[in-house]
Amino acid sequence: MIEAGRWVSLSGVEPKPRWSSRLIAFVLIVAVSVSLLGVKLFQLQVGQGSRLAALALDNRVHRQLLYADRGIIYDRHGVQLALNQPAWSLRVVPAGLPATAAARAEVLRQVALLSGRPGTEIRDVLAKAPDFYAPVTVQEKLTAQQAQAVDERLPGLPGVELDSRPVRTYVDPADFGHVTGYTGRVDAADLARLASQGYQADQSLGKTGVEAGLEALLRGKDGWADQETDAQGQVVKTVRSQAPVPGQNVYLSIDANLQKAVASYLREGIRKVGQKAGAAIVVDPRTGELLALVSEPGFDANAFAGGISTAQYQKLVQDPAKPLYDRAVNGLYPPGSTFKMITAAAALEQGKINAASVLPCPAAIQYGGWTYHNWAGYDMGAMGVQKAIAVSCDTFFYRAADLVGDKTLAAYARAFGYGRAPSFEIPGASAGLVPDEDWLAANCTAGQDCRWNPGETLTMGIGQSYLLTTPLIQAMYVSAVANGGTLRNPTLVHQVQDAAGKVVARLPAAPVGQVPVSPGNLATVRQGMHDCLQAPYGTGFLFRNDKFKYDGGCKTGSAQFGGSGTDLPLDAWFTFFSPFDNPEIAIVVLVEGGGEGHDTAEPIAVKIADYYYANRDKIRA
Repeated sequence: MIEAGRWVSLSGVEPKPRWSSRLIAFVLIVAVSVSLLGVKLFQLQVGQGSRLAALALDNRVHRQLLYADRGIIYDRHGVQLALNQPAWSLRVVPAGLPATAAARAEVLRQVALLSGRPGTEIRDVLAKAPDFYAPVTVQEKLTAQQAQAVDERLPGLPGVELDSRPVRTYVDPADFGHVTGYTGRVDAADLARLASQGYQADQSLGKTGVEAGLEALLRGKDGWADQETDAQGQVVKTVRSQAPVPGQNVYLSIDANLQKAVASYLREGIRKVGQKAGAAIVVDPRTGELLALVSEPGFDANAFAGGISTAQYQKLVQDPAKPLYDRAVNGLYPPGSTFKMITAAAALEQGKINAASVLPCPAAIQYGGWTYHNWAGYDMGAMGVQKAIAVSCDTFFYRAADLVGDKTLAAYARAFGYGRAPSFEIPGASAGLVPDEDWLAANCTAGQDCRWNPGETLTMGIGQSYLLTTPLIQAMYVSAVANGGTLRNPTLVHQVQDAAGKVVARLPAAPVGQVPVSPGNLATVRQGMHDCLQAPYGTGFLFRNDKFKYDGGCKTGSAQFGGSGTDLPLDAWFTFFSPFDNPEIAIVVLVEGGGEGHDTAEPIAVKIADYYYANRDKIRA
């Protein structure tokens, strides 16, 4: 009798046991696995349920940055110079695209049509996106028509959205571009330097001008919103948020209408003599406030704020007129005869001459085997220092410089601001160059004869040699002469307001110091500038011809550049302050390659001064 259940007939085949060792092992493995899975499931659901629920929530809650509006830049009267305007961009949230390949491809095809960008590029951009849930910008600077077309189709385009972000816009950038500067995208170098301050790779910051110098005030503070999204990446609700804080509004010391008038007069004067570049500045010598700051030619700052193309940038860089070069702040030029007030002050203060001293003014002098010429090819007769300033006698100032010496003359130049970069709201101002024997020795290169030729001291006395300045340094130096000897830093800021209109700061220009010249000696120098303007022999004759009625002081300058010799091109300078007794403006005009200062730069200054006084009440309101 066959024992039930132990063997099974296999139709003639030898019977085998029902439970083999392999089968038993398999069953045991399955049982253990199911048990472990059950234990783990119990832990997840009971022991860690709340924590995993929170993680699940985190996976569908994403932080959206809320960009702060950048502060507005105004002129001193509230005329907008830099403001924010909305710019539209097309964005795609990868997680929100359809799940099926066909539907996804159709959405991306329509995105390509709407943006005008090849579909292959869009797919590449999305493939490189670091965050599956974060929106990816596929096209910036949409036109109004493009934005409207996208908006109309959004309901049928899952995962696609329009983004509006304020973009900087500049008013009259050709006249104000060098002052306001411009904003640009944060690049790799910026991000490495500023990431700790909350800057993001797709944000903008000030790159040049006031935009860069006052970045901390203008930027504001970004906010954020934690947004819960569904499986398609669409926002369901905002969980929590922090509102952005707008940047502060800056009121410049610039008068917009004066700035535009100065720019127009400068352009006209430059073109009249067949040149391309120059600078003009109007400053209040009592406060250091810049009322106009112009570098010509200008450029369109809007091209940078909106994202300049490589072709546009190369065109600007390769332009021989160098429109990106801020000549008012960074241009380096020999000052020529406009330096003679410093030579006079040094000689007077050192006791080498006095107000009554008389020196000859021949057509040329011989010194060390060299001939040093006066601008006039005839003997102008003996004269004192006041008349020497007024007629701009070179041979008088050769002698004065020789009496003072190179190191002492250099020290007085530094006391009037030469060789020191003005500290104000535009970063990177040039310091100019003050040479002397020690400087030449320190900057000697191998194989060069670096002995200081005493003739260099003579030519330095008339603003030549290695001496270099900027129009801004000139403006502050002339202001110090005008105001009684206080050298000030310039300033471009009249006041700062918060978004509610409350004045939160004023940034007065701090005095650098008092020039080391006695009131009496400085008065002698000022009188020389007054005679330049008013005396019948003064080189400021165009002001007299124009019947200028507000009095003041001036100095013309024609500075050689480009080498050594007597037949060299000239930069044209004119410096001026007015009124004489209580000066409220100082004006500096430079025309690159403009020739004689009284022929080229002075007519521009006459127009600027006339405009200022004709509109004085409005400017000072």
